[in-house]
Amino acid sequence: MMLGLLALTLVLYLVSAGLLWRQLARESAATTVNGWVALAAVVSHGALLTWYLASDGFDHLNVASSLSVVAFLLALLSFVRVQRNSGLVLRPVIYVFAAVSCVILFLSPAHWGATITNTHGLAIHIVLSLLAYAILMLATLYAVQLLYLNYLLKNHRVNALSNYLPPLMVVEKYFFRLLSTGTLLLFIAIASGFIFLDDMFAQGQAHKTILSSIAALIYLAIVLLHRAQGMRGRLLVVASVVASILLSLGYFGSRFVRDVLLS
Repeated sequence: MMLGLLALTLVLYLVSAGLLWRQLARESAATTVNGWVALAAVVSHGALLTWYLASDGFDHLNVASSLSVVAFLLALLSFVRVQRNSGLVLRPVIYVFAAVSCVILFLSPAHWGATITNTHGLAIHIVLSLLAYAILMLATLYAVQLLYLNYLLKNHRVNALSNYLPPLMVVEKYFFRLLSTGTLLLFIAIASGFIFLDDMFAQGQAHKTILSSIAALIYLAIVLLHRAQGMRGRLLVVASVVASILLSLGYFGSRFVRDVLLS
């Protein structure tokens, strides 16, 4: 059953990415088929994740399932946030990433990783953390798009993607909106960890807590500088990318060491 779901999910994601790339290459308008295939891919991915976690009684969460959950949330958020062409260039990349995460999920044993049975507080902390991470990673993708748009404008370059890139201010607006939402959720997630977990600075948790907290403070500084002083531009965008790298190292780096290297 899981193999069938994996095959279906991979086909749907890759077909959806292919349709979007063809739309970019041919400069054609989006069709209803594109939307339905993307929706089917996200639903199939959700079913695959549910089947995988249910096969172990929802007892464990590991680096593979965490990565796939983030990819699922990214695919879902990118599908929901269809605003003109603001995310058109990003969506094929997200869909390919989601397809790769499904393969990694299939190759990983479900009983692998941290036990979350009968620990509702830990489950709340994990859900909030993954949701915050997914939103902040989507904001980071918009940040990369901002850097690319700045590069095109400063160097007066035009390429095949130029017609599908949204105005700079539109991307910037989505970037700061996603960053603000993700930062708020990240602080709530960190706070929930201190509330529900015994020791956030225990062995195996300290580096995750420290790196996540540093990333959260950088995100907060970016949001406050933008809202209070109206700052914008390359410096804030680069700072958000640095914060995202720290957050990724804190969360997935710690899980990789614990689940893979020390397993």
